[in-house]
Amino acid sequence: MATSTHAPPPSLNELFFQFLLLASTIPSPVLLRHFRRMDRGWSAELAELLAAQLEATGRSAAPDWHHHCTGAGPPVEEHRNERAKMTGLPVEFRLWGQVAAYRDGERVHLGTEKEQCLLVALAGNGMPVRREALPEWLWEDPPEHAESEIGRYMTRLRGRLVTAGIGDLLESKNRLCRLDVVDAQVDVRRFEALTAQARSVADGHAATLLAEALELAEGVPLAGLRSRRINTYRAALVEQRLAAQIRLAEIEIGLGRYRECVPGLLQLFLEHPANAEVTRLAMSSLHFAGRTQDALDTFATHRKQVVENGGLEVDAELEKLQRLVIDNDESVRRPVARRSAHVVPALLPPAREVQRELVVVLRPDDEDPTELRAAISQSLQGEGIDVSVADDRLVCVVPADVPHADVLTAWLDRVAADVRFPVRVGVSVENEELAADLAGSDYARRVLAAARTKNLVVVVSDELYESVVRRRGVPNELSSYRRVEEPLGGWVRVPGYSVPPRPAKAEKRRRGSGSGDVLKGPTVFVQGRARIGEQFNAAVINMKARRRDER
Repeated sequence: MATSTHAPPPSLNELFFQFLLLASTIPSPVLLRHFRRMDRGWSAELAELLAAQLEATGRSAAPDWHHHCTGAGPPVEEHRNERAKMTGLPVEFRLWGQVAAYRDGERVHLGTEKEQCLLVALAGNGMPVRREALPEWLWEDPPEHAESEIGRYMTRLRGRLVTAGIGDLLESKNRLCRLDVVDAQVDVRRFEALTAQARSVADGHAATLLAEALELAEGVPLAGLRSRRINTYRAALVEQRLAAQIRLAEIEIGLGRYRECVPGLLQLFLEHPANAEVTRLAMSSLHFAGRTQDALDTFATHRKQVVENGGLEVDAELEKLQRLVIDNDESVRRPVARRSAHVVPALLPPAREVQRELVVVLRPDDEDPTELRAAISQSLQGEGIDVSVADDRLVCVVPADVPHADVLTAWLDRVAADVRFPVRVGVSVENEELAADLAGSDYARRVLAAARTKNLVVVVSDELYESVVRRRGVPNELSSYRRVEEPLGGWVRVPGYSVPPRPAKAEKRRRGSGSGDVLKGPTVFVQGRARIGEQFNAAVINMKARRRDER
């Protein structure tokens, strides 16, 4: 029998000590979520200790303390049933948490995992889905007979919905499939609508809308399901929830409710210690609440995560905030509580991408573009993307029904993981010439030269950045782009970098007349942050290493 390498579970005393440390700062709801994750073996006894401690400190013990700690009492599913009954909608589909359907508040059995994956594919964004794209929603490695299997699962899911009295909502015509429901009947689409509406109203009302949206976004989305597209979609939903949490915290702090924000932001920071936006908000709320040392400790934890564990640089704006907090600078002023004017919003539908083809141009450095075909074959599988070779580049035309966000994130991230030589990528909407110019720009070349550990740089057009990246508003995604400082325009990112490196200077990248004519020598890694006029220890790591442009 193999010996477990996992650390032993914490003792009852250790768990109780955790509670005592947290109880002075974090309110009951957050503590409940924290202790729900612990080993259930200690739960009943710990619940009694917690209740006694709450009573001793004068804090009211909520009736659901024991339920959250022991798992007893009404489960989350009962809460979902009650909420479904309250919405007034005859039919609802839920993708947050476990995938589920409700008719008049009663849960409907949706069958096997594959049938649930099919429902997610058709219900998620409200757009028709090409039948050829469905295998990647159901399997991580689609089988040869995927087409017939999908037909079988489609028939089964249709039968389950009809039997439950929901009706025949599945439509399949001209090899396009869809679920005939409105946005209000699918929780992820209601979430999008509420967050989109929150961008067009006054702060006070926006906070209400965001809180309502986050009430929908409970648990791990698409829980228990796995496939290539499901995994990508789950990550996107988690990012959207984080964006809403960050925006809500920004509004609350701006309205002067920084003290109330501290517990939630501390919990969010525990979950995302490397996120610069979460760190900024946590530091700000703590500093405004008079807890300056805690704010500085939060920055130190973030720095360790980013620099020591991730090998990246701390965001310059965050370092500036740290200096201002240390100096207690007047520019970091405590917001004054205010009441925002109530604005009756227009009921806007959620923003949706205009369905247009994308052109992705890949230009390798000193390599035959046909070599890219093998490198990205897995990334292109099942997407129906047309690929051709033109001169020194590979041109990919992405069908209009493939979500643009998927191409710019998951698809290009997979390409970056597959390529083994330097590649510059340009992406535009229906404009091959612009995409080729973006990929061939000197700015893209210099950014790739600066990204010594990565082989791929992506430059997207201004139009694409505005319509996809900025519209989605995902903080991590926004910070991963940098504006191209050239007349051609565009936005650049390097998959694998949270912030794109600054482009290498041409004179340092080239010596003599040839772009690859650089001084050869050993690879030297400097220990510490290099500054002019200071001496640092260094270690020669690889005497035979060569730069990318020497290969």
